[in-house]
Amino acid sequence: MEMLAFTLILIFSLLPFLFTLMSYICIIATILRIPSTTGRQKAFSTCSSHLIVVTIFYGTLLTVYMFPTTNTLSDFKKAISVFYTVLTPLVNPIIYSLRNKEVKEALMKTWRKCSF
Repeated sequence: MEMLAFTLILIFSLLPFLFTLMSYICIIATILRIPSTTGRQKAFSTCSSHLIVVTIFYGTLLTVYMFPTTNTLSDFKKAISVFYTVLTPLVNPIIYSLRNKEVKEALMKTWRKCSF
């Protein structure tokens, strides 16, 4: 049963992660061919935020499902599963909203008020 579970995890989790990683490698190779520095910087900024979310999602997903089920890891797996079920959908809109200049300024203004 564990062998079947491991095989299914490889098919449904690891393979999509590897395909996603390969696509990001192609994207980065394309970005490196952009002649302007500002264009390259904007593209890397967008890709890095996407890559962070994808890494959080697949990293925690693979961590939870690749390890064998034991009583000692049960609580750890429950805590980690929060990352791919709650954190990934929560972080995605935050990353996109932080790319907006007005949202950044409002956040910095709030941060300054709270720190004093």
